[in-house]
Amino acid sequence: MQNQRDAAAEAVLSRLLDEHHLTGDTRLYREAERSSLTETGTAGVYRLAANPHPSEAVIDVYGPGYVVQAELVGPGLAFAETATPNWQETVEMRALREGSRPEDRVEVEVRLADLLDQGGRIYPVESVTVERAWYITLPSGGIDVREANR
Repeated sequence: MQNQRDAAAEAVLSRLLDEHHLTGDTRLYREAERSSLTETGTAGVYRLAANPHPSEAVIDVYGPGYVVQAELVGPGLAFAETATPNWQETVEMRALREGSRPEDRVEVEVRLADLLDQGGRIYPVESVTVERAWYITLPSGGIDVREANR
């Protein structure tokens, strides 16, 4: 499903991609709970739903440039540029996950073009300091991901 962005959003997107040396082939990563992945019928490919209430703080590069909660820009997901384990976790999240097993979580990857082809917007994540991360809105409500090869 290909959605169109307006000219102003396209200009911001082009600038972000150029400044950060990102291309459509750039691989992005995130950790997901296996229970949140839906089978697609293709081996190793799963559907991951957009988060309707994300907690990331992002820079609104399409507006005034302020830091806002990702929830204000729309449902989506955050991805990192490298497969760094636990980059999404906060101390609170680790405490909540104490009882879960490592095999319940999996690192997944996606091409940036697959995310942007939906017509979503990409925002720099401000709330992650360990890794450069991006929040991408997902107008179609989710994205197909692959289990990352480590």
